[in-house]
Amino acid sequence: LNGVDPQVSPAPRESDLLLACGEVISTVIFAQTLRARGYETIALTGGQAGIITDYEYTNARILEIQPAYLLQQLGTGRIVFVAGFQGATERGAITTLGRGGSDTSAVALAAALGADACEIYTDVPGVLTTDPRKVPDAQLMDTITCNEMLELASLGAAVLHPRAVEIARNYGVPLVVRSSWSDQPGTLLTSDATSRRGSGEGLELGKPVDGAELDTDQAVLALAHVPDRPGVAAQLFEALSAAGLNVDLIVQATHEGASNDIAFTLAAAESDRAQLVCREVLAGMGAALGDGGAQLSAEAGLAKLSISGAGIMGRPGVAAKLFDTLARAGINLRLIATSEVKVSCLVAGHQAAKALRAAAEAFELPEQHLRRNPEPCSHGNPAVRGVALDKEQAKVVISNVPDKPATAATIFKALADANINVD
Repeated sequence: LNGVDPQVSPAPRESDLLLACGEVISTVIFAQTLRARGYETIALTGGQAGIITDYEYTNARILEIQPAYLLQQLGTGRIVFVAGFQGATERGAITTLGRGGSDTSAVALAAALGADACEIYTDVPGVLTTDPRKVPDAQLMDTITCNEMLELASLGAAVLHPRAVEIARNYGVPLVVRSSWSDQPGTLLTSDATSRRGSGEGLELGKPVDGAELDTDQAVLALAHVPDRPGVAAQLFEALSAAGLNVDLIVQATHEGASNDIAFTLAAAESDRAQLVCREVLAGMGAALGDGGAQLSAEAGLAKLSISGAGIMGRPGVAAKLFDTLARAGINLRLIATSEVKVSCLVAGHQAAKALRAAAEAFELPEQHLRRNPEPCSHGNPAVRGVALDKEQAKVVISNVPDKPATAATIFKALADANINVD
């Protein structure tokens, strides 16, 4: 389209109409290939298969799937081929689903049809511990949870798009990733979500937050102006681990000079021992405390509030909504950490219960979806399931912001309003 006139950008609607053609052509060819071998087949566009989307051309989200016609064709014994990566608005305009749209189409159809499983065939044997193009001896994982896969996908693991994993998790669809070139079983993605398969409604518009938890009796230790060189963080956290101290949230910030700030949380009962370890580590690296050098501070009597759900970071407004909710309740945030499936923040201990209630009301969470002081994960689970590298990142530093309620809410709401995803 740019060849028609480079000065005139193509309309998104027409771009989608053109982009959808490739999948339609492939679907027809595939159906005809099997028909030539004696099978009864039919090829459908995404819209004909009942995939209804919103009007966000080039990056549409699935509102619902109306599978009546597809089920009718399956009932006649035909093999049905559906063009992925696309759907249609309620008025019939063709839309494309954006990056990862083919995976998303497949899992969404499996959810709506109540399928026993959805198999994704790709050019790798399954989900590997890291990118085999960069690490030749990457290992195949037999199983992985959807939450773990969401984390890896958000960090650049390209085998599955987070949108497809999110639907599988929310609707309890067993998802298998296998190689197109072998009969190996591949990797099974599992979910503990209550199955909602067969509904076909609100597939990508379900609640992004489905739980909240509160950990009380927390402490935060902050090391300021520690040397900015490789190995410093490793020395610190190896020493804490050797002392049997379990660290939770970790945040590191850089200065313009050759120093860093490192803050981390742990149980308040372990704060004194952790401070001793930190002092020993700083002394060992020649970072003298005080007099313009490194500084160590500790604060107990805190609580960690976390909200969790598939695809949190795929929706810029979720974190902003949490921060705004807490700000309106007069609750200040001491520390923030996020991932693809969780947003955590540290608050004053005496405001912990109030913070949990506010979050539950804001995200409409029933009592059974709230957890207080949950048990840590089983030691039988692997500490690390995989490693992913995302080289397309940028960092923005905002310095000297006021330490008062609503500061984080104001910043992240502005970013969310601009549809900017913060990682």
